[in-house]
Amino acid sequence: MAKRRRLTLATRMLILVFLPLWALSGASIGIGTYYMAEQQTRKLKDDIKLIARAIRVPIGEAIDKGDLTTVQRTLDAVFSIGQVYGASVYNKNGERIAAAGIARHDQEDNPLAEKMLKGGEDGDAYQHQAGRRVYSHFVPVNDGGAQLPIMIEVTRRASDFSTSVDRLAYWAWGSWGLVGFITLIIVLLGYRQAAGREVAQLTRVMGDVGRGQLKSRAKVRGATELAGIGEALNQMLDEIEAAQAAIEAHQAHEISLNQRLERQERMAALGRLVSGIAHELGAPLNVIDGRARRLAKLDDDPKGARELAAIRGQVARLTRIVRQLLDFSRSGVQWQTVTLQALVANALESVGYEQQDTAPIYAIDIPESLKVCVDPARLELALVNILRNATQAAHSKVGVSARAIPETSQWELDIWDDGDGIDSQLEAEQLLEPFFTTKPKGEGTGLGLAIVQNVVHDHGGHVTLRPSREGGLHVSLLFPEENPS
Repeated sequence: MAKRRRLTLATRMLILVFLPLWALSGASIGIGTYYMAEQQTRKLKDDIKLIARAIRVPIGEAIDKGDLTTVQRTLDAVFSIGQVYGASVYNKNGERIAAAGIARHDQEDNPLAEKMLKGGEDGDAYQHQAGRRVYSHFVPVNDGGAQLPIMIEVTRRASDFSTSVDRLAYWAWGSWGLVGFITLIIVLLGYRQAAGREVAQLTRVMGDVGRGQLKSRAKVRGATELAGIGEALNQMLDEIEAAQAAIEAHQAHEISLNQRLERQERMAALGRLVSGIAHELGAPLNVIDGRARRLAKLDDDPKGARELAAIRGQVARLTRIVRQLLDFSRSGVQWQTVTLQALVANALESVGYEQQDTAPIYAIDIPESLKVCVDPARLELALVNILRNATQAAHSKVGVSARAIPETSQWELDIWDDGDGIDSQLEAEQLLEPFFTTKPKGEGTGLGLAIVQNVVHDHGGHVTLRPSREGGLHVSLLFPEENPS
């Protein structure tokens, strides 16, 4: 289907406003020109009539005296007037007895004069004299009140009338065209100033929006109607942008929920698997440790004792891993109000037993009065894992601080070290994933921070990992003040 061609607003204004007004003014010019032409023609005829009436008395007196010289001189004087083209005097038979101007070149008698003379009244007519079209006015001659059988004819070129009318029409229609052109320019400029720029701007904004630029806005200016359209367009774009932002936020929330659900499902499945493996490994490890302990009592050989001690050390290491696996798969929180400073001290003591070399300096900043509602066993396990990592990574110093945040009803525990930190290409989420470790193969299980994440999550808290100001890793644990259950 062919696209329907639509007229622009400027074209519609010209068709519906300018052209009717211009046509109306043209009709007015035509009517006015017609009446002015009529008045001009009447004036020219009246001038000839006055001249003819002015000379009929002296010509009548001269004819009554038989003085044709005076008659001719009078006609010559009339012809000298610029408006007169010719003058004649006729007898009762229509014969020309005196003439001036173009009438001298016309040798024929004028039957029209005889006809006018029989009527005895003034008359006029268009006729030809000497091959020229003229306008003639006839007046009878009076002598002292008595009418003589004499007729005077005063002529004027017919072209004088048409020339005058044509000149009047030329100026009238020329002025009409000029005024129409100026009016057209004024209308177009006025449209551009009043509406054209604003309409173009609104169209441009709509085009930008159609191309996906929802930040584009119309400038509210111009006439009240156009400004109202601009405001309505901007309001609509604001609402569209707000709705789109709400949709994107809802989609992001759904994605986050799906990711959390997927992670929880994965963690639950992993927890069931880990729990089963840990239980299966626990009994054999206890048996190995017990028999190694009995063999150590029965064998006095120092070399055998060292080998048995090494076996028991590896068993202890495996037992610790099994305990971590069990703690990782464990769910549920046993709430209890404890002093945070004592809980941290217990965790530091547990970590201290594992130190074989020189331990770093611990900078502790925890208020003695700070009490928290937590699961002491599980939170201590989380602290042991964080402190173990910090102690192993630190060059010389590990910091532990805690504070209550009354305005948010939360409390925060921060642990940092002055070690080398982590690779900048790694993301915090990777460090919190189960079995992900940055330690060399055989030195870490990758469960430490995963256990921390689970414990803190079960407490309704949040774990944040970031580089510390001392160069190492800064672990921040944020907990709600009240029991989230």
